[in-house]
Amino acid sequence: MSIDAKRRLASAAFIALLILSVFWPSPVVAVNDVCCHAALAVDDLSFLGREAPSWDVVFWCIAGVFTLALLQDIRDFRAAGREWRAMRAHAGARIAIAFVFSAIAIAAMWLYADASVTALSERVASGEVEDWIRIANRFGGGMNPVMVIGFFFLAGLAYATPRWVGHAIRMAIAGAAAGILVQIVKFAVARARPELWLGPFQHARSSASSFPSGHTVGAFALAGVLMLDAESKTLRVVAGLLAIAVAVSRVLAFRHWASDVTASAAIGIILAAVISPQSRRVQTESH
Repeated sequence: MSIDAKRRLASAAFIALLILSVFWPSPVVAVNDVCCHAALAVDDLSFLGREAPSWDVVFWCIAGVFTLALLQDIRDFRAAGREWRAMRAHAGARIAIAFVFSAIAIAAMWLYADASVTALSERVASGEVEDWIRIANRFGGGMNPVMVIGFFFLAGLAYATPRWVGHAIRMAIAGAAAGILVQIVKFAVARARPELWLGPFQHARSSASSFPSGHTVGAFALAGVLMLDAESKTLRVVAGLLAIAVAVSRVLAFRHWASDVTASAAIGIILAAVISPQSRRVQTESH
């Protein structure tokens, strides 16, 4: 089997694993409802990393088998070393312009859209919307971002694809920087979440801080690396759509204001741009 065929097969297997992580342990619950009817310590609201850690062992065993399949083809770590040494942070005019336009967009959302978008979220609230919110939130939280980074790194080494290793390194740096920045800004701003603004019936913690959205910053930091640097148009589009879905879900769940996720998306993309190559077009033209 050729390297390209192995890479496509590994990508398909990882997509299946990622989808399984989002819905886990729903497949177990569904099978039990059909045939076993045993008393399980999980339900449809449980998810990977929450409520029932003993069930997570089953998932990580599946993930471990997939990891071992990748590791058997690992050649060497020189590609990772080259990508690490090639990392350069940069802040050009385009990034400065993006920062200015982002600030204007955030101010506009804060002044004109926050209240109306939150009111719209109340009007469209339903059981179906809550189910969609739950799925989208799982893509942006827990171990899923780490799994995405790990896959690009290991598959890049296994199938001699340095660009994938570069994606992994840049996503890891952008994600870590995003996490640190989010906590600093949250502490400094201490903005109340929409669910507190809507009233005490939402049972939110008074210490919860809305600005910015950690889920959204992380999602756009990782997606931003792929949108700016991936060769595959499909991958760029899917990464962007998943990040947007995470942002929208945070607003619909009354966890964040529209201006929160706008700022978070801008932060994530700018962080990705700072550590990504100047542009794929420039690289292509240079060859």
